[in-house]
Amino acid sequence: MQYLPHRFALLAAASALAFAQGESPITREGGYWVQTFTGAFDANANGRLHIITEGNVVVKGMPGGKVSYSVKARVKARNEEQAQALLRTFAARRSSSGDSLSLTLLPLRSAAEGSEVSVAVPRSLRQTWVETHGGSVQSTDLDGELRAESAGGAIEIDRVQADATARTAGGEIRIGRVGGSLRCYSGAGKISADSVGGESWLDTAGGDIAIREARGAVHASTAGGNVRVIRCGGTVFARTAGGLIEVQQSAGSVTAESSGGAIQVNAAKGVRCESAAGAIRLRNVAGSMRANTFAGSILAELLSGNHIEDSTLSTNAGDITVFIASNLPLTVSARNESGGSVGRIISDFPEIHLQPVAGGAVAVAEGVLNGGGPVLRIHVTGGTIYLRRQK
Repeated sequence: MQYLPHRFALLAAASALAFAQGESPITREGGYWVQTFTGAFDANANGRLHIITEGNVVVKGMPGGKVSYSVKARVKARNEEQAQALLRTFAARRSSSGDSLSLTLLPLRSAAEGSEVSVAVPRSLRQTWVETHGGSVQSTDLDGELRAESAGGAIEIDRVQADATARTAGGEIRIGRVGGSLRCYSGAGKISADSVGGESWLDTAGGDIAIREARGAVHASTAGGNVRVIRCGGTVFARTAGGLIEVQQSAGSVTAESSGGAIQVNAAKGVRCESAAGAIRLRNVAGSMRANTFAGSILAELLSGNHIEDSTLSTNAGDITVFIASNLPLTVSARNESGGSVGRIISDFPEIHLQPVAGGAVAVAEGVLNGGGPVLRIHVTGGTIYLRRQK
């Protein structure tokens, strides 16, 4: 996303209309001179609104068809006369095109810190777009689409009934409840979401990602943090360059990739997991399992009642332990190329037989359980294979 320095000038010049506003007396608060500017006007309750400002901004949806704002500005000055000159540089502009309206709250020249901006908007707006060039964004109680953008502050969104987008160059993103799809990007902050009604795309260059509940698919990617999904009604795609991936429950398949951490999936319909340096734990998984770690152990539980498909578990430096339900139809093909005393295959199932291999550097075991079924292939280099009976 680009932040154009001349955006304020363009919007102010292009068919912009100044409108009446109120202002409070100038007062002192500590080392600052403070003044509050207010304004209100009618708007199309079903239209679009673009709010552009600088500072911390709070946007709240309200019944009716009116937009109102309050801007609390602070400056440092030698005296009240100098403060008046600085505060006089504040201006508000609005422009319209069709059912779209822009509200530009121009920043103060030589402001000591970001202004505090509050805007009440019709909650029935089809789209609300909030953009601040230096501060945080909070937005709640909107029936239509929300787009929130910050040049470097935190973003907090809650009670949005439609789709929502949040973008910040370097702050945390906190999502409460969004009824539609969700798109989030942070240049250096964590992302958390409580409830999402549609598909989610969550991307950060430096923080954790956590989502409690999503009814649609989840796409989560971080360059330096953990990914945690509690409950997902669709598929999960999770990627991290250096952290843990944990999926508690997914109604669809889970694809997880970690360059430097463990992966744990507690319930899913199919998994595809790869870790460069971490353990993989798979519990209560149905469908196909594809799990590979370059340096780490693998634990998988195959439970009774789950429909298992052909699967492969592989590690280059670690053990693989598989717990298998006693009544599960399965065909097992295990191969251990560790060599020496560590290159073992230990099984609780007499049906799985160790096969003689010339030279003794490779251990191979194969067998059919409960009449046979999907093939489970296990491959280890640098560890032990354990085939355990699920109790």
